[in-house]
Amino acid sequence: MKLPKNFGGQGFGDMLKQAQAAMARAQTLEQELELERVEIDKGPVKAVFTGTAKLVSLKIDPAIVDPEDVEALEDLLVTAVREGFEKATEIREGRVKEIMPNVPGFGM
Repeated sequence: MKLPKNFGGQGFGDMLKQAQAAMARAQTLEQELELERVEIDKGPVKAVFTGTAKLVSLKIDPAIVDPEDVEALEDLLVTAVREGFEKATEIREGRVKEIMPNVPGFGM
C-alpha cells in the first residue's frame, strides 16, 4: 500500500488534523442536507425530497388520474422520483467533494 506524501513526521499531524476537521464537517453536513429541500415539478406531479434523497411529499393533480391510462401516471411518478433522487445525490456529492479534497490521500 502506498502511503500519502508527507505521511511521517509533522505531515502526519497536519493530515490527522485535516481528517478530523473533515469528519466534523461531514457530520454537520448530514444534518444540513436533511433540512434542505429539493423540489421537483413535473406539471401534474410534484415531489419534495430532502438533500439526503428522502422523499418528503408527493402531490398528484386529480385531473390527470385516468383509470384507462394508469401507465401515464406511473411514468410521471417514476420520472419525478428518479429526478429528485438524482438531484439530491448530486447536491450531496458536491458538498462531500468540498470537504474531502482538503485531506491528503482522500481527494475525490
